[in-house]
Formats: sequence, C-alpha cells, structure tokens
Amino acid sequence: MSEQLNNFMAGHRQPLEEALGKWLPLSAQPHTGRLNEALLYAVFPGGKRWRPMLTLLGAMAVGASARAALPAACAIEFLHTSSLILDDLPAMDDADVRRGRAALHLAFGEGLAVLAALALLNQAYSLLMRAASESRSQGAAERLIEQAVDCIGADGMIGGQVVDLEPSTTVRGPDAQASRNLKTTALMRLTMTAGAIAYGAEEADIAALAHFGERLGAAYQICDDLLDELGESEAAGKPMRQDTRHRRSTSVAELGIEGAHRLAESLVEEGKSAIIKRFGECPEGGLLADAADHIVRGIGRLGLIDDLVA
Repeated sequence: MSEQLNNFMAGHRQPLEEALGKWLPLSAQPHTGRLNEALLYAVFPGGKRWRPMLTLLGAMAVGASARAALPAACAIEFLHTSSLILDDLPAMDDADVRRGRAALHLAFGEGLAVLAALALLNQAYSLLMRAASESRSQGAAERLIEQAVDCIGADGMIGGQVVDLEPSTTVRGPDAQASRNLKTTALMRLTMTAGAIAYGAEEADIAALAHFGERLGAAYQICDDLLDELGESEAAGKPMRQDTRHRRSTSVAELGIEGAHRLAESLVEEGKSAIIKRFGECPEGGLLADAADHIVRGIGRLGLIDDLVA
C-alpha cells in the first residue's frame, strides 16, 4: 500500500468508525438486547473497511467533503455486512467463519442473523436518503435509491446469489460468470458512485466511477476465487474451498490459475485507465488507482500465484 493511501485510510478510520457506531440500527424496544448484540458483533470490529473508504474517495474526487460523504460510506458498509450475513447462512454458502470468528448465525442463531441483516439493509436505505438530502442536489435522492435497488435487486446482488445456488452443470461460460459476479460487481459499482450521486456530480464523473467500480468488482471476484482455491482459512479469516465444495463454476475453473490472474490484472488496468483519465489531476484519482492495485494484487503479495505459475 502506498504511503499516501495508508495515510488516507488512517486519517479517516476514526470518523468512519464513530459514524458507524452512531448510525448502527440498535433497537430501543424491550427484549431486543440480543439483536443489538448481534448487530455490534457483525459490524465491529470490521475488516479494513475498503468499501466505505472507496465511497469516501469517490465522493471526494468529485468535490464532496469526507464529512458529507460519511452517511453514504456507512450505508455501503451496512449493505456489505448485511450481504455477508446472508451469504454465510446454511441455505446459502453454509460458512461457519467470518472475519476470523464464528459466522453470525452460529453465534446468535439463524433467525436473529436474518433479522440483523435486514436491519442493516433497511438502515442502508435510510442513510442513502440522508446523504442525498443533506447535499440538497435536486433529484439525487431518487436516483441514489434507484441505483441502490438496482444494485441489490434481481438483476444485481440477489440475481448473482441465485446464480451461485444453481447447479454447476447449468452455470458455465463467460455470461454465467458475469451473472454470478453481480454479487461483487453491483455492490462495487454502488460503492464507487453512491457519494458522487448524493453530491450531484456530473454524469461523466459518475460514469467513470461506475466503470471503475464494475472493473474493480470483477477483478476482486476473480481474486476471491483464486484465494478460495489457493489460500488458507486461518489467514483469510473465512472458509476456503467453498467453490469446490459447492461445485461452482468459477473463473479459476474456466481459465486456470494463470489465466484468471491475468484477466484480473487486465480488468484493474482498464478501470484505472478510466479513473486516471477523468480524475488524474486530483489526489483522490491517484489514491483510487493505488487502492485497486493493493486490493487486487494482494493475491500476488501472498505468494500464491508465483509459486504455482512459475
């Protein structure tokens, strides 16, 4: 990670954590203590908070302040956490570990896990509305909610999860991979554009951020497939070999390890090119390019690729 990116993340971590705590949808009703415990368990301590940090960078690249972008950044983190909770359920991926500890449904039960995920999803919509209304940009609230619905809905994350559940014999080829990857690409697109849309950014700015998000999301999913195939659960903080266990067709299965890694790198370069072309003159443009390199090339830094394709 570049020094500049490290400094950015370190400088914005505390305000982000405070905002997440402030807007965590804790219940004030009697007998809901376990729900509140589950919400705290799911959100804190988080990972590196890459997605909300990217939301801040996307908003700042178009002229918004980090403070004004915090509601959108928190919405993205709550949405992401909600998707992880649901993804880990026995009816979905049936994962028992998340971020190095027991998945939420194992710690608190399946029913409470589903309700916690819905509480976070609901709060994400509320925060997106807050982000747009505070900017006072005409039409921003309607557009942002529409984008969020597209991201989460049947042609977005939900559709991607459906494809994930299909038998591997019926889900093969580039089109199937693109549909499966919607779980990641749709969220990354919203991650990159949410703050900018709320701010009322120019269409060309939003389009560049969306393009970057889609390419980064696709590359990230490929690297996640590689990590699932090559990594170790203890280091990753989640179960490995999930794709093999569920007999899923992945980029690794379709292209091989070396081919999948090459495709991920080419997608990153394509996304970076769009960002640098549009935002290369501002510091945030360079930081977004640095973030893409760091996130996607983490597989290489772990030494997982070089050992196998050398």
